[in-house]
Amino acid sequence: MEAKPLQSVFFHFRFKFLAITAIFFLVWVILSSSMEFDQFATSLQYKLLGPFFIASGIFYLVFRKVPFKCPNCQKTVSTRKDWHCPHCDKMQGKQRYLSDKCVHCKQMLATSFCDHCKEEFRL
Repeated sequence: MEAKPLQSVFFHFRFKFLAITAIFFLVWVILSSSMEFDQFATSLQYKLLGPFFIASGIFYLVFRKVPFKCPNCQKTVSTRKDWHCPHCDKMQGKQRYLSDKCVHCKQMLATSFCDHCKEEFRL
């Protein structure tokens, strides 16, 4: 019997999208800058660097706190809990975000379980 693939909530996609956006913004700044630093310091690209990195930091902190819906039962699942690491088979010992690495083995969590229906899903 063929196993059904796990449904995904695209939790890690939030952070990948933010990282890709930051990289493309930096490439745009580098490629569109002028040869002289004095001209670059007065350009729009240079003035947008600070606000962009501040906004990226805020988005990172917000993205990891925003709960998501279980793909199986459609109930809200918290992104902060005492989760079990499937790699080292240990509990974290305290409330941690699902986007954090394991305290013991430093591996990222790929799947999680719903608190309501107890079904496993991909992050």
